[in-house]
Amino acid sequence: MNSLSGASKLPHLAELKEVLSMQHLVRCIEYMYFSSTTRHQDSEGNLFQDLKFGKYPAALRQFPACLKEDIPGAESATLESFEDSFYRAIYRLLLAGAVLARAYMEPLFRAREEGGKGSFFLRCGTDYWAEDVEDIADAYPMEEDFAYIRQSPVFNYDLSDWSEVGQWRNRKYETCLGPFASWIIDDGRKREQEKPRQSGGMEPEWAENTADVGAVRELMLLLVAYDHFNNKFQNEHTRNFGGGPYMQKPGNRTVSIVRFGIFQIEEITMPAAVEDLQDTYLLAKNHPVLEGTEGKDIQYQFNVQKAFFFLKDRMRGSFFTWSRENPGPPGTFELWHFALRHYLNLGFKSGSFWMPRREDTYMQSIWWREVGRGDIFMNPNWAIVQRYRPGVISWIH
Repeated sequence: MNSLSGASKLPHLAELKEVLSMQHLVRCIEYMYFSSTTRHQDSEGNLFQDLKFGKYPAALRQFPACLKEDIPGAESATLESFEDSFYRAIYRLLLAGAVLARAYMEPLFRAREEGGKGSFFLRCGTDYWAEDVEDIADAYPMEEDFAYIRQSPVFNYDLSDWSEVGQWRNRKYETCLGPFASWIIDDGRKREQEKPRQSGGMEPEWAENTADVGAVRELMLLLVAYDHFNNKFQNEHTRNFGGGPYMQKPGNRTVSIVRFGIFQIEEITMPAAVEDLQDTYLLAKNHPVLEGTEGKDIQYQFNVQKAFFFLKDRMRGSFFTWSRENPGPPGTFELWHFALRHYLNLGFKSGSFWMPRREDTYMQSIWWREVGRGDIFMNPNWAIVQRYRPGVISWIH
């Protein structure tokens, strides 16, 4: 951001309205985090959809009730300090979705340019749901489709760093993920230097210098925001959802976003009063500019999350038990893997994404116990990281 130059100019009215609508969206997300009674607060909406072990007790989940749960740093937390972290994380996640969409949608863009009969684009692009496909199996991604996807670096997240392809991938990450990741790292270091956190004398053993703690904190804020953001939406196409009761009220507002993990341009309809979201979801639908174009049903043309799911399914094989350790973080988390590894010589702790087998022990999961209730927004030292261990493939350990 600091490297931008050139003459500035005042925004026109449409741009100003879009910024104000973005602010309103973040306030909607905040209200849903605190006050919503819908099921996006339980396992159905959790980032890891393998977990379906019931609802995390609301009293242990959210601010300020969770201050009673002995969260380090929470004794000095206020609503203002919570919002400062929460807002910054959500805004940056919105930015990440927009600036990294090309890296994750690259197979579709490349296939469109290459074309050709029987190409990846015809199977996974515009004709995926075409009426002339007699058998849906004919449109199902085939082995060569996954080989085609592998030509894009972000879809090689399961490879070891020391392998030839792993080294190629890491070099490519510097181009497609590096500008955004380095900005987050630099900003975090600067924040820690200008306004040191109140650590209570606790210095993480993994930190090579104090400023690194600030960098990790910004990455962790972004990580947790990812889990608390995407499950606040219903898509009219995928869930046959026409919007909550607020859709029948006047004064609704819209905003255009690209969600990280979804990577398609969407129009979000929001109520004028955030209180209307207490028992419903935000409505997400294809952006009107896509109507009548090949991009209209892009979530069916190339579903990034589904592509990662099938890649992951092929990696583990039948011997792997789903409920032991989520092979993760998921592929869309490679942004964090790369940032921690490349700039800070760190990686995720073993067990950070562990999922328990028994239904009555799900609260032992770090993700449920700490991410679910948003410890990061209050604990100045929260981080599920350790020194990087070369030679370990992340999706196994």
